[in-house]
Amino acid sequence: MNVLIAYSSGYGTTREIAEKIAGVLGETGGLKITLQSIDDIEDIKEFDAVIVGSSVRAERPLANVRDFFARNSDKLAKKKVAIFAVCLTANSDVGRDKVKNEYISHITDKYPAIIPISIEAFGGKIDFDRLNPVMQQLMRSVLKKTGVETSGTVDTRDWEFI
Repeated sequence: MNVLIAYSSGYGTTREIAEKIAGVLGETGGLKITLQSIDDIEDIKEFDAVIVGSSVRAERPLANVRDFFARNSDKLAKKKVAIFAVCLTANSDVGRDKVKNEYISHITDKYPAIIPISIEAFGGKIDFDRLNPVMQQLMRSVLKKTGVETSGTVDTRDWEFI
């Protein structure tokens, strides 16, 4: 089976998770895994299955991921599809459910012909020192409501769960 793992990552966290998934699937044998940034994908016809991962911004998958689904919805409806989102909110069972049901639904509700075999959400990572001052302030105001630390590096990924 030929599997594409397509990802969109703002600061590298989603890419790292996609790499981990590729590594785990590669160990199972019998699968040909292609790992690629969603921006570099020209066609998906050669793949039997497509796993799409996206960072979350403003409670939605990234715009280029939404565009990917729009461009490829007919082809994806005929393939095995899995979707994952990476978000600091997904740092608990309740948070994962929120991301799966409310954020990923921006895609699944819009393209009902695509029936994912799996939908998952993983905790994310943020390094406040890498953000510009405007993004730092925005993220701090959002995260204060969630109880997540708002300085330094915050990593809510659970590698064993992933």
